[in-house]
Amino acid sequence: MAPPEDAPGHPDYRFTLANERTLLAWLRTALALVAGGVAVATYAPDLGVRWGSAVVALGLVFSGLAVAVLGYRRWRGNEAAIRAGRPLPASWLMPTVAAAVAAVVVVVAVLVGVEVLGR
Repeated sequence: MAPPEDAPGHPDYRFTLANERTLLAWLRTALALVAGGVAVATYAPDLGVRWGSAVVALGLVFSGLAVAVLGYRRWRGNEAAIRAGRPLPASWLMPTVAAAVAAVVVVVAVLVGVEVLGR
């Protein structure tokens, strides 16, 4: 027989499952960034300058790696807070990912501008 949901030390499963879904969303985002890096390396080999495609592709792949690792760390911190009954820790992951994606977009815009103006 399972302990009642309001037993001491027993977190509500809904919070744990929501936390898990959030981790899966971060992992999907990481996978999309890596796939974008592979796509740039494969289908845009000459992006403005000879090394442009490699820089953008590596930026996307390393961003994907960082998002996966940081998403896991966020999941682990949230899980510990849920189990201890504490408020969830503040997260800087969202602004960091937004800044990284914005940086990649700026680099791509500059490289595309160089390619278009170089014609």
